[in-house]
Amino acid sequence: MGASNPDIRNEVDESRGILKKLQLLIPGFRGYRQAEDLRVADALLRKQVSTYLENSQSKLQDFRSSLVTSGNYQLLTMVASELSRVQQFQGELLHSEQGYSGISPSIRIDTQKLNALYEYDYAFLQSASDMVTLSDMSTVDLTAQQDLAKKLSDLDAAIKNMKSAWEQRLVKVEAIKLNPGSGS
Repeated sequence: MGASNPDIRNEVDESRGILKKLQLLIPGFRGYRQAEDLRVADALLRKQVSTYLENSQSKLQDFRSSLVTSGNYQLLTMVASELSRVQQFQGELLHSEQGYSGISPSIRIDTQKLNALYEYDYAFLQSASDMVTLSDMSTVDLTAQQDLAKKLSDLDAAIKNMKSAWEQRLVKVEAIKLNPGSGS
């Protein structure tokens, strides 16, 4: 067997388009064809990312408990700050204005803009998934202050990047809405 038989799972994964990858990560995600699709897809994306953020919060709360149990109180303030940032971003994500209304007619998005938006959404969703991993401190030595501080710093950077990416995504969706059917 060995190298002469390629792994079919890799070939299948590579052949999937970005839309299919999004559909696998977000149940019910169909794609964008008109204004209503944008609203529904946006709501699904927000809900999925919110679930990832809830998982991150849970992991950070577990970590905070582990620090207290071990008597390591030095990083509690940093953990509380990161937990607060995740909670704040989740609130913004779920409650921020969608940026488009049902007043506008069907939005025809050219293929290039559509693919760019799918790629943007996929990258944003993947970064939310990665945050869950960054939030898991269960394998870190609780006495290694520098390692813990580095992981918390990496998490802080990830939260800031996600927030920035979300704000940029809202601008992109709004720009598509304002230019329906434009060929550029």
